[in-house]
Amino acid sequence: MNGHPFPGPEAGRILSQAFRASDRGATARTTVVLADQQAVLRDAVAAVLQAHEGVDIVGSTGDGQECVRLGQDERPDLLIFDTAVAGMSGLEVVRRIARDSPGTRMLCLSAREQAHWVRAAFDAGAHGYVAKRNTFDVLARAIDGVMRSGSYVSPDVAHVLVNRFRGRAAHEGGSGGELSHREREVARLYAEGLATREIADRLHLSMKTVGTHRDHVMAKLGIRGIAQLTRYAVREGLIDVDH
Repeated sequence: MNGHPFPGPEAGRILSQAFRASDRGATARTTVVLADQQAVLRDAVAAVLQAHEGVDIVGSTGDGQECVRLGQDERPDLLIFDTAVAGMSGLEVVRRIARDSPGTRMLCLSAREQAHWVRAAFDAGAHGYVAKRNTFDVLARAIDGVMRSGSYVSPDVAHVLVNRFRGRAAHEGGSGGELSHREREVARLYAEGLATREIADRLHLSMKTVGTHRDHVMAKLGIRGIAQLTRYAVREGLIDVDH
């Protein structure tokens, strides 16, 4: 985290508010898992959070598989993660935890500020997104936002999103358009190299239905072939080229 190296009084007040246990019972403790390849950053965030009574850091890792295991075993109240973790895309980590532990609130803390990464994180199941160059005060506001069953996007990232949407509105035309959630899911799996039968088995759909979704995707995007579909998936952050 850039800016102030330590949280100020305002951050402390906001975090105390975020971790207030009244909604979960008088004796409830807030459990947190941290997932980031930078151990120093994990330790810094852990130190800030553990300064508040009732917070337990139940896991800290830089490995995607380990994060999934922690999510399944601990079912934490809060996961603070980066999209870049070792061994597995951070977005896939979030998809699996969203499936296995729907009560976990998930906040992305990332150096990636491009609009497609933000959108991909929310599509995967994240509840908030904060750029790493922000201060602890901003992180505190984000934690408060997602812990109160809301969402949060740091102001600098929100500005990037607004510019992206404006650009799309200005250039949108033809038969193109936004993909549905299912279409984006099918596009991602094709781009990851899965065959139609494998996608059908994973999504519990018929092969015909998967093929129809694929055709709709290509028609909307005006593309032909899996190679072009893969380039689209990379550009939109549906798959992580780092993994």
